[in-house]
Amino acid sequence: MIYNVVKRDLIIASRSGGSAFHGLIFFGLFISLVSISLGGTNDVLNPLSPAIIWLAIIFSTMLSYPNIFQEDFKDGNLLQLKLSGMSSLDICIAKSVSFSIQSIFPLLLSVPIAAILLNMAFIDIKKILITLIIATPGLTVYGVLSSAIMAKIRGGTFFIVLITSPFLIPLLIFGLENMNSATEIKIFTTELRVLIGLSLISTAIGLPASAAALNTNME
Repeated sequence: MIYNVVKRDLIIASRSGGSAFHGLIFFGLFISLVSISLGGTNDVLNPLSPAIIWLAIIFSTMLSYPNIFQEDFKDGNLLQLKLSGMSSLDICIAKSVSFSIQSIFPLLLSVPIAAILLNMAFIDIKKILITLIIATPGLTVYGVLSSAIMAKIRGGTFFIVLITSPFLIPLLIFGLENMNSATEIKIFTTELRVLIGLSLISTAIGLPASAAALNTNME
């Protein structure tokens, strides 16, 4: 059942362009506008490049959060999945996987291009990719949780951002701290271990909480 839901979501996203296309456009625009506003010189941009990319990833994923459940809730697809015997937890897992593939994975593929344009060193590109990949479960599950809470409310994007921001800030902090402390020899720093822990905690707590919120909205 999980596989079928993921497959269905990916087919729909591929036909419509979906949130991945919008996220990529926002990602590129954010980096371009921030670079221009900071003067565009390497001396200014290079130290700030990890923060610019991290913020671009976070804001681009936030843009896609409302699409996780709201359309399916409005169309009655979520209710049909429940009536077919699929648990709310399985629905949330399926939505997490499909969201990661269609929204976050294209952004991760764009990170090396953005990093090269921002004149980042190869070791820094490797470090930021590692931290973003590790943070992906957190970025995904917190989005699923906020979307499950706001599934009934049309146009609840502001509240979704409000709900997720406190959870995403620790990922941002430790992701950027790892950029400062990691070296080519010492990649697995204390900050990276904390980031791994935060992602595991988000999965362990966020998925059951998302399922509970979804159950409440479908009662």
